[in-house]
Amino acid sequence: MLYPLLAQVALTFGVFLVLARRRVSAAKSGETDWAYFKTFIGSGEPTHVQQAARNFNNLFEVPTLFFAAGLAAQLFDRVDQISLALAWGYVALRFVHSYVHLGRNNVITRFKLFLISNLVLFVFWVWIAL
Repeated sequence: MLYPLLAQVALTFGVFLVLARRRVSAAKSGETDWAYFKTFIGSGEPTHVQQAARNFNNLFEVPTLFFAAGLAAQLFDRVDQISLALAWGYVALRFVHSYVHLGRNNVITRFKLFLISNLVLFVFWVWIAL
């Protein structure tokens, strides 16, 4: 169960690097002011930076339930082929979700991926509970 959890952590740090690169680039190019980052009040950030920031923040919302599920599966000896498949499925969907969000940001595709990933996570929790 450790590897899917580590993959989700890697995704989070990967998105963090994308966000950092976009913020520095926006500040260097004058798209946003360095002073904005003191309080996050003012002229704001360009859309491509906001997308990365929202995706990064999102990785600390529902995925916390994924980390709890992975730890619960390990703690209660519920790690098997099905729980591993559900865990990897969730992580794969979150990777694709981030790819879409940070790329073309097709809202319908992104929403479908978000919905399916949450369904997989729900099934993962049900499987652990049974």
